[in-house]
Amino acid sequence: MTSKFERGNSNRPILVNGIHDDTIIAANFASHFTITCTSTTVDGAHRLEYEYRVLREGYSGSSHDSMYNFDAELVETVVSNMSRGKAPGLDGLTAKHLQYSHLLLACVLAKLFNAMVRLGHVPASFGQSYTVRLLKNASNAYGKLVTVNDFHGISINPVISKVLEHCILDRYDGLFTTSNNQFGFKKHPAVHMLFMC
Repeated sequence: MTSKFERGNSNRPILVNGIHDDTIIAANFASHFTITCTSTTVDGAHRLEYEYRVLREGYSGSSHDSMYNFDAELVETVVSNMSRGKAPGLDGLTAKHLQYSHLLLACVLAKLFNAMVRLGHVPASFGQSYTVRLLKNASNAYGKLVTVNDFHGISINPVISKVLEHCILDRYDGLFTTSNNQFGFKKHPAVHMLFMC
């Protein structure tokens, strides 16, 4: 299977910032994406942390309602609807692995996800991902000098954490709110824009 992350069939090296050494290029990308994925300002990060602490102070949460529990049927539906052919996470697992696994897996994952919600703890491995660089559409790796700014990064997350995210979206969708300033990645962005006018 040919991956979209591979260089392709050409033997010509891709120069990034005029450099062809893979180690130096990787270090440049690490630095670039670290800056890109970090809070713009220290003051902004402190302000957001302060807002969070104010909201968190005195919050006790509501008693857990069993209607929000995850069940094997939900997990099985989420897994069967996942697209195949996606890159595996750091654990090497893909949606195809889950789709061809024993039916008992859905029960085990449902119990695991419910325990995580009750305990308020998500294992660190659920948040571990790696970043893959992809050329932006307007860029051509062989037509001009390519810099790190000509790439965007996508994070490859563990497939089991994706299953959890989809389960959470299914059960808790009505409880989530987003800023009115956000228009992308919303179900009905046109409706939100109407309310802004």
